[in-house]
Amino acid sequence: MAWVLVGDWLLAAWVTDAGLQAQLQLWKGWAYVALTAVLAGWLVHCLRAAERKRRLRENEFSQVVRHASAGIARVQIDGQVLWANPRLLDMLNVDESDLPHLNWRSFVQSPNSAEVAQQLKRLLAGDIDHYVGERQCLRAGGLEPLPVLCTVTVVRDGQDTSGDSLICALQDLSETVQARAALERSDARLRLALDANASGVWDWDVRAQAFSFSPGIARMLAYQGKDLASEPNLMDRIVPADRDRVRAAAHSTLEAGEVLVETFAMECFDGQLRWFQARGHMFAGADGEPERVIGLLTDMSGARFSEERQRLAMAVVDNAAQGVVVTDTLGTINSANAAALRILGYTEAEVLGRNPRMFQSGRHDRQFYGAMWAQLRRTGHWTGELWNKRKSGEVFPEQAAISAVRDAGGMVTHFICMFTDLSQSKAREQQIEFLAGHDPLTGLANRDSFVVQLEAIREQAMASGERFAVLQLNLDRFKEVNDSYGHAVGDAVLCHIAGQVEQALRPGDLIARLAGDEIAVLARNLRHADGAAAVARNLMEAVGKPWRAPEGFEVVAGASVGICMFPEQMESAEALMQGAHSAVYGAKALGRGAWCFYEVGMTQAARDRLAVEAGLRRALAQGELLLYYQPQCDVASGRIIGAEALLRWQDPQEGLISPARFIPVAETSGLIAPIGQWVLQEACLQAQRWRAAGLGSMTMAVNVSPRQFALSDLVAVVGDALAQSGFPATCLELEITESALAERPEQALALLNQLGDLGLRLAVDDFGTGYSSLAHIKRFPIDVLKIDQSFVREIPESGDDMAISSAIIAMGHSLGLSVLAEGVETQAQLDFLRGRGCDSYQGYLRSRPVPPDAFEVLLRDQLAG
Repeated sequence: MAWVLVGDWLLAAWVTDAGLQAQLQLWKGWAYVALTAVLAGWLVHCLRAAERKRRLRENEFSQVVRHASAGIARVQIDGQVLWANPRLLDMLNVDESDLPHLNWRSFVQSPNSAEVAQQLKRLLAGDIDHYVGERQCLRAGGLEPLPVLCTVTVVRDGQDTSGDSLICALQDLSETVQARAALERSDARLRLALDANASGVWDWDVRAQAFSFSPGIARMLAYQGKDLASEPNLMDRIVPADRDRVRAAAHSTLEAGEVLVETFAMECFDGQLRWFQARGHMFAGADGEPERVIGLLTDMSGARFSEERQRLAMAVVDNAAQGVVVTDTLGTINSANAAALRILGYTEAEVLGRNPRMFQSGRHDRQFYGAMWAQLRRTGHWTGELWNKRKSGEVFPEQAAISAVRDAGGMVTHFICMFTDLSQSKAREQQIEFLAGHDPLTGLANRDSFVVQLEAIREQAMASGERFAVLQLNLDRFKEVNDSYGHAVGDAVLCHIAGQVEQALRPGDLIARLAGDEIAVLARNLRHADGAAAVARNLMEAVGKPWRAPEGFEVVAGASVGICMFPEQMESAEALMQGAHSAVYGAKALGRGAWCFYEVGMTQAARDRLAVEAGLRRALAQGELLLYYQPQCDVASGRIIGAEALLRWQDPQEGLISPARFIPVAETSGLIAPIGQWVLQEACLQAQRWRAAGLGSMTMAVNVSPRQFALSDLVAVVGDALAQSGFPATCLELEITESALAERPEQALALLNQLGDLGLRLAVDDFGTGYSSLAHIKRFPIDVLKIDQSFVREIPESGDDMAISSAIIAMGHSLGLSVLAEGVETQAQLDFLRGRGCDSYQGYLRSRPVPPDAFEVLLRDQLAG
């Protein structure tokens, strides 16, 4: 009423007229009544509008609660349900009339009732405004309980909590639980799939620079710790060869959004090296910048090893020497390796898609192929020899193996044929068969083949009375051809001789090469021995035809021929061969270029030579050879100025064997080279021992046989002997026979110059017995002439020997050479030689050849005297 009082005060203050004031007071009253009525009406209207809104909200809330997808109820604190919406009644499978009998705690259960009680206590105390939890909702009628999400809040009724109640909402989680279970099953299947494929998930938070890994990755890396992502320097486990490439790929993924696909090798935590493939996709954030990269890590080790095995298998097939052709079951060629294409002569394009019938040669009939396919169907394998045809049309043999390839179900899917070209092996077999009966160098029959044919002819001759002869040709000095010109020239000369001899044969005669320089001929249908001699002369003439080298020089060879007649001399094949061989030695005894018939006793002589050769080899190996030394004396003073080393053989059974018996055998058997080398080494060593003992400086003379002189390594042998012994080269004298110098003067001159370059002395042994001319002697770098003992033995009785010795001494001095006489046995011989000015001598007059210790006594006596 304040505004009424204020109005009265203002009217009294502004209107002084009483009548006007009464009139205005009346009007003011009605105005106030009207205004009050208006205000009252407006207030009533507002109240009615507010009520309508409240009722509308209540209706809306009621409709929301009634039709909500969640079950909602108002529950007393003790659990009595006051009301519930239809959804809750449906979830509980009860009617609305059952509500007075329902208690919330009887149908909404929690696995942890203590926790629920604690939450309710805090809610009622006002510590929280609601709480949420998953519960089990029991349903009437024996229906399966529902998983629900329960939300509870409190409704206050005044200041006293006695009227408070709870609003409870239940959200059916059946679909969520089912989806969760499905997700778990899917996740389990994913884990199984990842494990089966040796894969794992990784997540790279780019902004936080943090990684997370699935357990599968930890297993793949053999990680035993708790958190793989916390391991430092994980990237450093990638091998250095791959590390930079992986980093560059990750950078490209971040910069350009490219899909990351990289394969790399990595050292796992168990120390093993494995291969992995990382695949990942980049995801950008709201700002468009890279946020994370998520992907898979797959263990590729097994696949890598399988690929490597497959690659190696393919490499083996591609590089195999055997041909490999693969066809399908229809016979279409799917593949052929390089060896198959090379063997068959086709390109890959020419065979792919074709049938192997294109290789058939026509040598096998249908029955052959039918049996092959029958075995393939029965056993899955076939092995045998095939004749196929190359692209060139050449038919060739092959060793083939065909196998059926089956799939997992046992069905045949392919056939593999592996084959080897037998052309070369067949040719080798033929060559082996040929070589079994022939000499590989000359193509002539060999000894075995010759003996077989000889035996067959002998049996025929026994019945027919045929006479024939076995002739053995032994090439004279053929080893010298090898030593002088080399084995290549020697082989060419031998082939030339074989051809010449073969051309000289009569029809029906046989020829064979028995050994290195031995050729045998069987001459048939001979009337008498003269016919065999005529054959021998023809063969020797054929051997003597010169061979001309491509360089222009000629080589002329000769032969000694031994002849053994059938049936008068020998009857068996082996005896005929042995008789001809023995007769060869008889021919050589007659001089080179001779022929000789077998005689009784030759076989024993040949056996004796073989025994000497075998014993000589044993003597060389077991140290049975000895050196004796004969003094060489100055004619004027009589003092010992040198020694000649002379070879002796002390056999354990026979005692001392004469050089005249074993030196010829050594010459012909090839033993002269190692024996000569041993003599040089031993003589130099002994001479050096005497020098070291203070027994004076003297010359050591060593004989070099003609055979040894022909060897090309004589200079090296002498150099080794001097080097090993330390003996001065100026004190070594090599004695070379005159005949050796005269045989090949040009080669002799070259060799003597090389020997002279070593600083040693050279002497011509047995001078006067050979055929060397004075012109040759003048050319040779000779230091000493040795008069052969045959010219000294009859002095002074033989005037001819005295004249020859005097001439040799005079000639030697005229050439500036020293002259030594051999075989001086009497004082008269020495007086004669002294009178003719001979420089030195050796012989029994001074001393026989003696062992080293006896020779040392001579030297010490000389020093003492």
